[in-house]
Amino acid sequence: MIKLIDDLSLLERLSEKEPYFGCLFRCAAESFFDDPELLSIWVEIDEHGDANSFINAGTDYIMLFSPYGIPGFETVLFVTNLVSQGNIEHIECDKNSLGVLKNLFDFETENAVQMFAENRIDMPKNKFSIKSSENFDDGWKVTESAFGKEKDSVKDFWKLKMVRGVLKKQTTLFTLYEEEAVSTACIRGRTEKAGAITSVVTSPDYRKKGYASYLTALCVNMLVDEHRTPWLVPANPKVRKMYEKLGFKAAKEYYYLYNIKEKEERK
Repeated sequence: MIKLIDDLSLLERLSEKEPYFGCLFRCAAESFFDDPELLSIWVEIDEHGDANSFINAGTDYIMLFSPYGIPGFETVLFVTNLVSQGNIEHIECDKNSLGVLKNLFDFETENAVQMFAENRIDMPKNKFSIKSSENFDDGWKVTESAFGKEKDSVKDFWKLKMVRGVLKKQTTLFTLYEEEAVSTACIRGRTEKAGAITSVVTSPDYRKKGYASYLTALCVNMLVDEHRTPWLVPANPKVRKMYEKLGFKAAKEYYYLYNIKEKEERK
């Protein structure tokens, strides 16, 4: 049986196998648990009442993780129906789901690596101007400066997720200023044992000044002090080297299925 999540403890099984994605699913579930119209987390339950497949169904993406075996028939049917609606640009998945999805969809596959840190990071001596958790508009400006203008609806929903994440003690957004907001990093989701670091972004004119490393270190040290293991996913090999210098270690791969046709049609 597949259903919209109605018990947050069901995500504990995902967190055991996938700490990084367990954090992201937990944040999404907690942020909108009391608002089913916006809740996007689905689980497939077996005959013993255990959740074995986990889906985060966004407007243009799907995260599918089945850490205890290949996804069941209902999960596959659910994902197929979402893709058939014609809005899905990419799917993120684990190895157990990859073979099933590749047989169903003509998507291009890319690999990505998850990384974790075990210890606090010695902070640079630089004294930067940092604010946390309330500067969502400034944080969004940094994101748009790096990736381009988005629709107002995308911005509004991003801010809503941030606000609700902060209220649920799942999210912390750090914004670094140099007269204006120039860099961000975010703890986007916490479980009992882990935390996910995302949205490490610096405006193009302010890169190579150590801002991203500094903000990442802030996130790592906050999580370590909370007795949680910090996890993240590098955007590219160059960024991975930066994280390795900070003490992160590669853990496991996951997979990114990219719907080229849908992306081209929406340009």
